[in-house]
Amino acid sequence: MELTARDKRWIAVLGLIGVGVSACYASGDDYPLPYKRRDASVLGRIALDDPSTRNTTVAADDRTITIEVAWSGCDDKPDLVTRETANQVTLLLKRRDASGPGIGCEDGGIAQLKAVLHQPLGTRTLADAVTGKPVPYTHNQRPPTTG
Repeated sequence: MELTARDKRWIAVLGLIGVGVSACYASGDDYPLPYKRRDASVLGRIALDDPSTRNTTVAADDRTITIEVAWSGCDDKPDLVTRETANQVTLLLKRRDASGPGIGCEDGGIAQLKAVLHQPLGTRTLADAVTGKPVPYTHNQRPPTTG
């Protein structure tokens, strides 16, 4: 079976479309997915004035950080990212915003996010990566040993 000139043109057009879609995926952008990735302030998401939230705690192991955050209905649950230096640990929320035309947003949520440090927090400060401000936290102490 021999291809006609019209068939060859259609094959060429489909090939160009495939190359275009592949280029979008290879560019590293989220296209064609609807999500827009954005960094968010930890301080902007924790309810500092709300006594019903636990906000931020450092576990007795001095390495596990737990933070309770809220997110809007057009976001997916954010990821907690830590960056460590000798003097400071910064906290950052990685958002995935799915808002846009024709997209209905549901209620948001509140969740506890955890991150484990490479080294104990010790005397290092805990700070918000976006604002640079200190993040208030409580430190869970080890229970006393009996014996």
